[in-house]
Amino acid sequence: MGSVRRIAANTVFLSIAEVAVKIAQFFIFVYVARQLGNAVFGRFNFAYSFSLIAVIFIDIGINYMVIREISIKKEMLNKFISNSLIIKTGLGVIVFILSAVALNFLNYPKETRILVYLLLAYMFLRSNTEFLFSVFKAFERMHYEALIKVLGVILILIFGIAGLMFTKNIIVFGLIYALIEFFVFLVALTVVIKKFTTISLEFDFAFAKTIIKLASPFTLSMIFAGIYFYIDTIMLSLMKGDVPVGIYSAAYNITLALLFIPGMYTFAIYPILSSSYLNNKRQVKFIYERSFKYLYIFGLPLSIGLFIIARNAILFMYGQDYSQSVVALKILAGFIVFKFLSYLIGTVLSSINKQKFRMYGQGISALLNLSLNLVLIPRFSFVGAGIATLISEIFLFIFTFIFVSKYFHSFNVLAMLYKPLIASVTMSLAIIFLKINMFALIIVGAAVYFTALFLLKAFDEKDYSLMRRLIKISSQKNGI
Repeated sequence: MGSVRRIAANTVFLSIAEVAVKIAQFFIFVYVARQLGNAVFGRFNFAYSFSLIAVIFIDIGINYMVIREISIKKEMLNKFISNSLIIKTGLGVIVFILSAVALNFLNYPKETRILVYLLLAYMFLRSNTEFLFSVFKAFERMHYEALIKVLGVILILIFGIAGLMFTKNIIVFGLIYALIEFFVFLVALTVVIKKFTTISLEFDFAFAKTIIKLASPFTLSMIFAGIYFYIDTIMLSLMKGDVPVGIYSAAYNITLALLFIPGMYTFAIYPILSSSYLNNKRQVKFIYERSFKYLYIFGLPLSIGLFIIARNAILFMYGQDYSQSVVALKILAGFIVFKFLSYLIGTVLSSINKQKFRMYGQGISALLNLSLNLVLIPRFSFVGAGIATLISEIFLFIFTFIFVSKYFHSFNVLAMLYKPLIASVTMSLAIIFLKINMFALIIVGAAVYFTALFLLKAFDEKDYSLMRRLIKISSQKNGI
């Protein structure tokens, strides 16, 4: 098998594993919510969000940087691994101490603090596991990552659910998370040692400074993204307590789960955009324009449909205790279509080497989200957090879209908006007036929507041309 064919196969394998992990993680969160109630679920989401933000200051962009550096400097693999792991461990100790000080200063209950410490340990281990996955990517052996990820999520499903079933204790659940991630890290480390290099933990201060310098361009972007996605949960916990966090997180997790769609799509087109930009800008512009259309076509009905079936979705997944989450989900449903498009625009900015504009957009959006939360949460609680998220995402989309239009390619957006909108309205009428169960509604709604798109001739010859081009490019890259 040729190297390019191997990369393609590994990428498909890794993509399937990512989808499986996202689905399993969402299922676990729903199970926690139903088993332990909205207060404990809120506590868990606070600890999880706090740990996700904290781990950014441990990783500082190293995981992304090493893929590029190791791929072109394979002879320095041991030096990169040993120094990076020592840096991340040192930062981990500092972050843990600062987190403990902050939690005690804010007078969080003992159970919450213990849960945060356990999930911090989990996130630290996961960050180091992801670092080792970067080695697999650099050597074009992503199938190791896929297998280890699937192993990890299977263990979490088995032992996590069993732990909750028998103990109904969130601390035990957090401990299981940390222990399983420790095992997964050891498996990944074993593969690296057996397949790639022996590791001798030798610290080189000058080289460590080089690593930090090389990673720094990724750091700010990661911090902004982390704050943007998870600061609302932290602020809601500080201002309103565990129950509103649980109610809000139940809705927010549904919208986050749907983001694997644009994530997978942009992951697939990113190599094509990047490799084609220097030699064939016209093709990149064409793919961007059509991709905007497709993500809008998928994102719009998801936003509208989720708004309509919000009550059914919440009650089915979480139960009556989370009925207040319906309002939050209706607000956050609007977030989906804009996030679908923001994923694409961010990928395009990275592909054309304008990632600094993506960082600017993330930074300003994070600051806007923080400011809106400060104003809206005290007055409107979790509803205010939802409004802040929606407004911030609309701003991020508009901000980055203006940059792409100015520095790369602009097109008539309005011309492609109305047909999916008409189809979505048709779908909405069918969903509203039919009195059938939720799953049947989803199937009927999808059938009505795509039938309407077909009748409206929403897909033209350019769309079919793009499909042929992508198939041709993929065939050439795979040596077919």
